[in-house]
Amino acid sequence: MKIHKWVIHAGVIFVLFCDLTACSQAPSDIKTTIQEKQVPKQNLSALPTGQAGDRQDKNYYYNKVALFLAGMKPDTTGQFNALINKPQWISYSKSFDSIWSKVEENSLAKIKSWADTEMADINRETKTIFYPFSGPDFLYATTFFPKAEKYILFGLEKTGSVPDVKKLNDKNLNSLFVSINAALEDILKLSFFKTIKMSSELNNQNVDGVLPVIMLFMARTGNTVKDIRNVTIGNNGKVAVADTFIVYKGPARYGKGIEVTFSPADQDSVLKKLYYFSADITDAGLAQNPACKAYLQTLDTNVITFLKSASYLLHNQLFVFVRNIILSKSKALLQDDSGIAYRFFDKTKWNIQLYGTYEKPISVFSYCYQKDLEAAYSKESRMFNFKYGYGKGLNMLLARKI
Repeated sequence: MKIHKWVIHAGVIFVLFCDLTACSQAPSDIKTTIQEKQVPKQNLSALPTGQAGDRQDKNYYYNKVALFLAGMKPDTTGQFNALINKPQWISYSKSFDSIWSKVEENSLAKIKSWADTEMADINRETKTIFYPFSGPDFLYATTFFPKAEKYILFGLEKTGSVPDVKKLNDKNLNSLFVSINAALEDILKLSFFKTIKMSSELNNQNVDGVLPVIMLFMARTGNTVKDIRNVTIGNNGKVAVADTFIVYKGPARYGKGIEVTFSPADQDSVLKKLYYFSADITDAGLAQNPACKAYLQTLDTNVITFLKSASYLLHNQLFVFVRNIILSKSKALLQDDSGIAYRFFDKTKWNIQLYGTYEKPISVFSYCYQKDLEAAYSKESRMFNFKYGYGKGLNMLLARKI
């Protein structure tokens, strides 16, 4: 009966709840026109004269774009200098500075303090973060896990491309900032993206996917963007890096992604990687994408999984493969109650620490109430002082494999 109930609710999850998750997962049979656009931006020789620079130069082109998008002044002249002196950018920069300072004070600083205390051991040993249903949320991934060397993000949204600053004028410069502000409004206020809203704002001639948001978050968190390349997953599950940049749309985007090479603040010689893949990771979607399925099977057993505002998708029978991958591969897992249901954790294999208080899910997810989780909370939990996930954002579960 429980399985039957999930089948009944499956359509509701995808139609109604994709508005709330960090990255919704739609049925794999959606028919969308396949479109591809080749953007030869990854060939540095094709960049504007004086903007390509050396790959090891902190002020090279991609990082300048990241700073520009983040409302942070690039140390540069020429095209960027003209843009950052325009009233639209100056106003955007001041507004973003104000918003960011509040996010730092109300959320990020508290998370960093909590992670330093509660996850010190995990962060000392962490190499790879696996963040399914993430969308472009590098912000919270790096705040909770700042020492990771590799971040693997999955979402349905297309990757998009690096905005072409040469094409920015007074009119589209303003629309660029309007799109960015609208797309970021929820994650900066609520700690998660509303996918439908984000997808509409990141789907225009100036911002055509998640990449600009990832770049912005990297700049605002003190990282330096060093390189951006297309990647594809081969049938053997291995990732291949491309020399040219192609923006894939429609079903053609599934299994494709980007590799962003970056350095943390004041560690210019240290190179980290972020991978974002657009993929339908339902069981049905993976059946049509064996390369992506093979890739997930290659995740190392030292991976740390991060789940936040995941629409309770992993509770149901549409995501059995990914759920089992997470439980078998992860050395540790941080989530709210919208991640993997408490009943799926083998308590003889996991050391589970609960944080905050458990309340019944918000109304649209009311049927995802977990009686066993509420009982566990009644026995023990530790408090925390920031918002995490839906509603009041009061609960977190940190599981370490025994």
